[in-house]
Amino acid sequence: MSLYTKYRPRDWDSVIWQDAISTVLRTSLIQGRVGHAYILTGSRGTGKTTTARILAKWVNCLDLQNGNPCHICAHCIAFDQGNMLDCIEIDAASHTGVDHIRDLIEKARFEPNQWKYKVYIIDEVHMLSTPSFNALLKTLEEPPKHVKFILATTEIDKVLETIRSRSLRFDFKKISEADIVKRLEYVCGQEGIRAEQEALEIIAQAARGALRDALTLTEQSTVNSEISTDYVRSTLSLIEDSLIEEIIETIVTADKVRMMTILDTLRSRHAEVRGLFDQILYGLRDAMMSSFLGKNNTANFAEYSEIFAIFESAYSRIRSIADGWLLIEITLLRAVARGEKSATKEENQKIGRSLQDEKNLQAQENNVTPSTQVESKKKKEEKDKIELAEQISTQGVVMPTEWPKNISSSNFNYIHLLEEIKKTKSTLVLDLKTARFEHTKNSLTLIFSKEWHYNRANTPAMRNIVIETLGNLYSNSWSVVCRLEWMPGVSIADVVF
Repeated sequence: MSLYTKYRPRDWDSVIWQDAISTVLRTSLIQGRVGHAYILTGSRGTGKTTTARILAKWVNCLDLQNGNPCHICAHCIAFDQGNMLDCIEIDAASHTGVDHIRDLIEKARFEPNQWKYKVYIIDEVHMLSTPSFNALLKTLEEPPKHVKFILATTEIDKVLETIRSRSLRFDFKKISEADIVKRLEYVCGQEGIRAEQEALEIIAQAARGALRDALTLTEQSTVNSEISTDYVRSTLSLIEDSLIEEIIETIVTADKVRMMTILDTLRSRHAEVRGLFDQILYGLRDAMMSSFLGKNNTANFAEYSEIFAIFESAYSRIRSIADGWLLIEITLLRAVARGEKSATKEENQKIGRSLQDEKNLQAQENNVTPSTQVESKKKKEEKDKIELAEQISTQGVVMPTEWPKNISSSNFNYIHLLEEIKKTKSTLVLDLKTARFEHTKNSLTLIFSKEWHYNRANTPAMRNIVIETLGNLYSNSWSVVCRLEWMPGVSIADVVF
């Protein structure tokens, strides 16, 4: 006999962590207020089916003891031995069809064989089809006086509202880890099992509030009447807490080299993807709580939340990606490199703002009234001349008051060049203004300090405008070189046009 079957609660006093439900049911039954239909909902392993059986046993016990079944009367003994014909348990998952429910309703009309009440326990009732629910609805609304229905489900939202409204509903909560550990200590004591405390705590955490799962894990982790922490971790494919803490710290500090070492370590272990993700998520939860309360200075709450979102997204793909180790690697690498994504986003935002500024400038130029447009243009031209004069003053260039056409290249003037280019392509001037220049006979080198302006100016269309303007001004065949200041070794053959 399995442990969870052997130690299944038999009365209200032994039901764990559902004190409110036990008290309400016990009191109502003592006072004779027995409902015709109950619906018990909650996570798996929290005591729904157990409570349903205690309830079925209670309503037919011949000698109640303070609201509990006596366990010694003929009805209690027959129930414990599984010989009670008037208690019918149905698994709705295998009886979804409407024909099964109609057969149940037909048999419910007959009087009980032995008990005072005929009790139907329908487990996983949400699995019934809609026609089955509709067939059951009338009987639940006006059941025979000798019939009691107890419905159990883990997914109450899938049960029709009309069914829920005709039943007394009780919600079962998950059992706390502390209470699971206490129960496991009791079971181990009864079975003569020597268990390490940490091993029981790991089992309780892995059970996720389900006592039945905890008892099953306890049974499969017992070797020679002993339960060791290492064996439990191995059975559950869990990683030691120190390594989980190291993983989280490495992600927070974005230490890529250290992460590669951790991945090598994980490859040598039998790390199960869901178990590893659960451990990391629990670790992040603890770190977020500490940060929220101001007890953790390693990272702020928002940063932990960002990391949590990466693992949460990956968690939903566990079933769709067959190679669990691949998902582990990709998720850990994404988490540790998350800062690069933020940097790229910030750079894109800067570029977007630069483009918007240029658009706003052009819009202002296009939207001014004719009376102010000339004045604004003159002011801008004067301002541009002053700025450009400051940029090239160190090169000893003389600024003439008028710009003659077809002058010698020896009289080259950068301001004049920009003024002429502006007549055909004003946006190009915004980029050329940021460049320094070097001029020799029939050769012009433009030196940019920012890659963004360099890339915009160094396109075929923009280069042709510069060449044509130089030819119009100086009547010579020109060569132009564009380069970045941080490209001292650039090949002129690559950029001459």
